[in-house]
Amino acid sequence: MKVWTMTDVGIVRQGAPNEDACLVTELDTDVVLAAVCDGMGGANAGEVASAMAIKAYEQAFLNGYQKNASDSALEACIVNAVKTANTCVFEAAVKDKDLLGMGTTIVTAHCSSGRAVIGNVGDSRAYHVTEDGLRRVTTDHSLVSEMIRRGEISPLEAQRHPSRNLITRALGVEPTVRCDTFVCPVQEGEFLLLCSDGLHDQVSEPEIYYEIYESGHPEEACANLIRLANARGGRDNTTIVLIAF
Repeated sequence: MKVWTMTDVGIVRQGAPNEDACLVTELDTDVVLAAVCDGMGGANAGEVASAMAIKAYEQAFLNGYQKNASDSALEACIVNAVKTANTCVFEAAVKDKDLLGMGTTIVTAHCSSGRAVIGNVGDSRAYHVTEDGLRRVTTDHSLVSEMIRRGEISPLEAQRHPSRNLITRALGVEPTVRCDTFVCPVQEGEFLLLCSDGLHDQVSEPEIYYEIYESGHPEEACANLIRLANARGGRDNTTIVLIAF
């Protein structure tokens, strides 16, 4: 298993703090815990929320983690760790008026031989990349995603919708949060991509697939994808974790 990761503040927000945060922790030989958070909030609150959530999530996951755990046990461990991170961010915001309203997305994966157990809150995504193409594993918790599910707009219209960045679920905004989980079978030669919306808002899924799989140089994919996101305007921070199985 190989892991590449990269984060970039983008073009529009140069000089401002990077509100994304990421985590890659090796739990054992060919066992990795990874996560990406995309913070939100006024002033520097987004940066605080994502950094706080990543730290609290990792510690809570490790406290509940057992080697060789079943899929359902790993899903439960992820959900409990996300809930702990949510409480940490929410209580910090309540105590400090300068942080009031802060929150963050999270997408996370426990990766081992043959599987990835994934959790998400918000619109940071996990993609499974194989020879057959790129498949989004997670579901965005966003206004436009709900509108698509209700048949009010098409996926193409969602890409240009003025409210496309409004999320309907985030860590730290409410006392409790619901985390979706997924079990994704993986084979040797395949990839799992975790990313913030700075990537998928600017770069199309066929372009992402090309850089990771078809180019033949996955080790260069993170840099190439961030370069492409910035060439399209770089309106947001972009963070990528790419795991090769």
